[in-house]
Amino acid sequence: MTHRKTVNLFGTAALAMLLVGGAAIARDGQRPRASQVQRVSQPHNRTTERQRTENGHTRNDTVTRVDGATATREAVVTHDQGAGTRTRNVDYKGFDGKTRSVDSVATRTGDGHTRSTTVTNPKGETATRDMTVSRDKERGTVSRTASSTTFNGREGSMTGVIQRTDDGFSRDTTRGLPNGETHTRAVDVSCDGEGKCVRQVEVDQKP
Repeated sequence: MTHRKTVNLFGTAALAMLLVGGAAIARDGQRPRASQVQRVSQPHNRTTERQRTENGHTRNDTVTRVDGATATREAVVTHDQGAGTRTRNVDYKGFDGKTRSVDSVATRTGDGHTRSTTVTNPKGETATRDMTVSRDKERGTVSRTASSTTFNGREGSMTGVIQRTDDGFSRDTTRGLPNGETHTRAVDVSCDGEGKCVRQVEVDQKP
């Protein structure tokens, strides 16, 4: 079954993520800069086609500006139930005619999942990110570890633990940046059971 939808849009942040360079990484939590959003703030049309397949789906988006320029996004998602994997391949073509791609594989594990992502920019350079998520139901924790490389080969890392508490949760995150700096962030959320919650955040940065 194919679903087709045509809508008029006026510069949404989601569209900006689709069209600007590095849009693929936005899926992992990065937001577009204000200047990037402004690039697509003019009126435009977007057409979306979604097709179910035997083991997943495809989705094609085309954005046409009032000046006739177009940008496209083509995504293919496949599931392998036996292997416990989900593969997602996305190709982007911006208004500038340049292409970018994002390829990721998520694999189910006994206590969570892993995800490997590769982003390719218009120059053919690649950036990668590998993440492992594990859950301990008895202890009430979710642990995340990740390693990454930038387009110029610099490396980064991240470790984080979310801990359930009697009145809320805590989250501790440590990031090793490609420039050698280490950033830590500790969040503690406690609620009184009457709709009032207190959130405390501590941030530290070391060269």
